Amino acid sequence: MFKSIRYMNCFVCGKEKKDFEVWSNKLVIGITYDSDFQNDDVISNMSDKSIICHQCIIQIQKKIQDKLN
Repeated sequence: MFKSIRYMNCFVCGKEKKDFEVWSNKLVIGITYDSDFQNDDVISNMSDKSIICHQCIIQIQKKIQDKLN
């Protein structure tokens, strides 16, 4: 599994990321029970093969938290 995502571009920022810096769509949805996060436009538009970097996940979480506050 990891060889297929070793060098991929982030779905959001487009930067090349290495395997220790990325999350696949299945992992993103699987690790959170936060429906606001799961329903975010960026997250919901990811395909099963999309890759998103940790930095972009943090930015999405901050955006959602700002909306809730």
